[in-house]
Amino acid sequence: MQTKYFRVNKKEYCHINDELIFIVNSKTPSRIPLEHELGEGWGIMSVLNYITFFFLFVYVAVSATYYGFDFMKQPLNYGALFLLFLSFKRVQDGFNGSRTPTITRSKIKNVLLKSPRFSYPRIVIYFEGPEGKVLKRTIPILYKQEALPVLKETGLLQ
Repeated sequence: MQTKYFRVNKKEYCHINDELIFIVNSKTPSRIPLEHELGEGWGIMSVLNYITFFFLFVYVAVSATYYGFDFMKQPLNYGALFLLFLSFKRVQDGFNGSRTPTITRSKIKNVLLKSPRFSYPRIVIYFEGPEGKVLKRTIPILYKQEALPVLKETGLLQ
């Protein structure tokens, strides 16, 4: 199988061919992972996100009823509200995102390249998931100069 690839992290590679985009842990893929094959880490992180959100929500609710109108006078509550917002965003991303290792190119709706100033660049792929729901898969890029020619050559980025 002829694929173009770039490094996602130190151990994984993103392979792109005419029909598929898939992530495996070798330069030469011996098998293509199933479309919705997920590791156990995904479930563990989801449960931890739910638990964190639940405990922060309970803390904010109890603190708001205890302090009443003086809720915002307590400095600890600012941090709790900020962490509650962040955990809400992580739970929301869990519902709208996908960790699938394989994406069929015919299901791709949009591809964006995001290059933050203080982090690794990443590709955000919007694709049609099961039941027609549009999902988002974020793929980090370890070396941008290695990935850009591959993405342009395969036609993912114009």
